[in-house]
Amino acid sequence: MDLKMEPEGSVAVVTGASSGIGRATVRALAAAGANVVLASRNEAELRHLAAMLPATTSPLVIPTDVGREDDVRMLVDRTLAEFGRIDVLVNNAGFGIFKPVTEITTEEFDDVMNVNIRGTFLCMKYVLPHMYERGRGTVVTISSVAGKHGFAGGGAYCSSKFAVMGLSECVFQEARQHNVRVVTICPGSVATSFFDHAHTTSPDPGSILKPEDVAETVLLAVRLPDHALLRELDIRPTNPRR
Repeated sequence: MDLKMEPEGSVAVVTGASSGIGRATVRALAAAGANVVLASRNEAELRHLAAMLPATTSPLVIPTDVGREDDVRMLVDRTLAEFGRIDVLVNNAGFGIFKPVTEITTEEFDDVMNVNIRGTFLCMKYVLPHMYERGRGTVVTISSVAGKHGFAGGGAYCSSKFAVMGLSECVFQEARQHNVRVVTICPGSVATSFFDHAHTTSPDPGSILKPEDVAETVLLAVRLPDHALLRELDIRPTNPRR
């Protein structure tokens, strides 16, 4: 399959870029010819990743806490100063803490909501005006099947991802009037370090999705012709219990 972006040299901002799905997405976009802006709180990992990308691209590292409005505003301003435009935004930053509602602390709940939904909102808020002005662009948000189906212990994470789904639906309705595409991807379990910090048991990594699987889905959505939109997509392991 031809993986080249149309056009080559597109500018893509990826949040949560230092690991997991974000890292795989950065590599896929760069391999397709995009100039990728790498955003996360882990500057050392971002710089390590940027050094591995093709020399033909121009990666830009911007340490960013997506829950902080000043950080997101700086991310957008620096990207525009460097490249003059933003063609693609991948809202990927997110994490989970899985405990019963009676056991999760208020601080833990707020932390999950701050990154997963506030961060997504802020990135859309500051990127979309520039896409609207140009009359084109694609916003891809990594949600989760947990944004459609609740489960015991998922009070904080599911709440944040249900909110992401609602926000994305509203922004889809607003953005399409400006010829801007809003795409939501809902993965099942993915073999990343997510589970190392989630206070829950990791599934068998050999039976679930790989970060590269989700990255290929992002690339598919971005590479569709401008007049076509992949609005919402679940991606799951073929057989998670094999």
